[in-house]
Amino acid sequence: MRTLTYLLIFLFVCLILTIVPKAGGYIWDPRIIIPATATMFTLLVWLVARFVGTDQNPVELMLTAVFILVFAPGSHLFFARDEDALIELSSQCIVPFFLTQYKRISRKNFRRAYGFMLFMGVFCSSTHDGITLPLCLAFLLLAWQRRNEFFRLACWPMVTGWLIGTILQFTTQDQLPDLTPDIELLTSHTTMVLGLLWDTKIFVFASLLTFWLTTTSWGRAVLLRTLRRQRLIAYSLLFALSCVPFVPLGIDNAVTGVCFFGMLWALLLCQALERRFVGVAKVHKS
Repeated sequence: MRTLTYLLIFLFVCLILTIVPKAGGYIWDPRIIIPATATMFTLLVWLVARFVGTDQNPVELMLTAVFILVFAPGSHLFFARDEDALIELSSQCIVPFFLTQYKRISRKNFRRAYGFMLFMGVFCSSTHDGITLPLCLAFLLLAWQRRNEFFRLACWPMVTGWLIGTILQFTTQDQLPDLTPDIELLTSHTTMVLGLLWDTKIFVFASLLTFWLTTTSWGRAVLLRTLRRQRLIAYSLLFALSCVPFVPLGIDNAVTGVCFFGMLWALLLCQALERRFVGVAKVHKS
């Protein structure tokens, strides 16, 4: 069923790209760009679903596809039907691939691949401005929490590589960010970025969904369970919001980072709600 679901997602994207008119005409041959874009989008859905655990049934897979289609930062470029679409989708695929590998190999022995893992961390962090700093801080916090066993885990070269890439992001800038601005500048930046975030669909949705869950005892239990199981995403989202006043890599990048982690957080909460209500329905039915 999962293979069929991925095929349906692929065909659905192909249908949209075929039906919706392209302003200015096609730059590439539609017979090439349409299946290539649909393939990359399906790959993105597969990678995100594997990381957050929504690849268990067709309903969750479709939910993941809808979330990416509607809420992913830069999703409007997915239907550009030119090289911009392929570049954006490729960039989006790198991050869930990296996170999936980090999660998958945490307790395996990959000593021969340590050099590659280090390079992968440097490459991914140095090419994704919006999530570099929040994810780096989340990695460091998790490493501190597991400090007694961190260097016995296979993921430590990836974390080290991400830290190196983050440092490179700042040291290669023309002007280093001031992390201690005056109160007026800090307030101005915070207000501006929060205003931009409030105009995004995913930030509003994630905020309202989280607030709604805090109003009930079972909802708070869902939040705590999701937080315990997905600490990396929760920490990254909190750090992304904390970095907003300083916007060390630019306002657009700060908004992109919050939206990306907000999308994953909202997807995890919707997955937890879907499983809870489906479970309750099965109990009542039996």
